[in-house]
Amino acid sequence: MTCILLTILVAPERRDSVMQKIKEKEIGVAVNFRAIHLLAYYRQKYGFTRGMFPNAENIGDGTITLPLYPKLREEEIDYVIKSVNEITQAERPG
Repeated sequence: MTCILLTILVAPERRDSVMQKIKEKEIGVAVNFRAIHLLAYYRQKYGFTRGMFPNAENIGDGTITLPLYPKLREEEIDYVIKSVNEITQAERPG
């Protein structure tokens, strides 16, 4: 089975809350992308630290992935879209 990761960006400070609410809807969600300079190898070998590449950190801290694969039924896709839209709208500030 081919699986494609559908990546969405949410505010980094809301990522964990959004992920928890998506999980509560029984939708698979994960963090698959991180700022590479913060991985142990690069921190140790090159001395990279948080703050050196703020754009990469913002994307890494706010990116979540949802599964997308050919066997998803139309109603499952609709459920994921509706649920994620509701959750992210409710999580918006103001």
